[in-house]
Amino acid sequence: MVAAGTVIVWVLLLASALLAPTLLSAAGLGPADGPGWSRVLGHLLVGVAGEVVVHRRRSWRSSARIAADLAVLLAAAMVIWLAWWP
Repeated sequence: MVAAGTVIVWVLLLASALLAPTLLSAAGLGPADGPGWSRVLGHLLVGVAGEVVVHRRRSWRSSARIAADLAVLLAAAMVIWLAWWP
């Protein structure tokens, strides 16, 4: 669920990065650069890696599943921390 949410946030950030400069300038609000490509790519990498883990973990032992789940949660928390509170 966390990985899928990260992918959804990536889609929104990508749209924002591509559309914000044009739309805000056209609205007369001045120049804008959007969220930045490092934030967009960070969400993409964590979201895709998390989804891969989610789909592959079904055949793993319980201890490996718990470790993988914790790794996905930690990665998502880190990308949120680094992207939203720089």
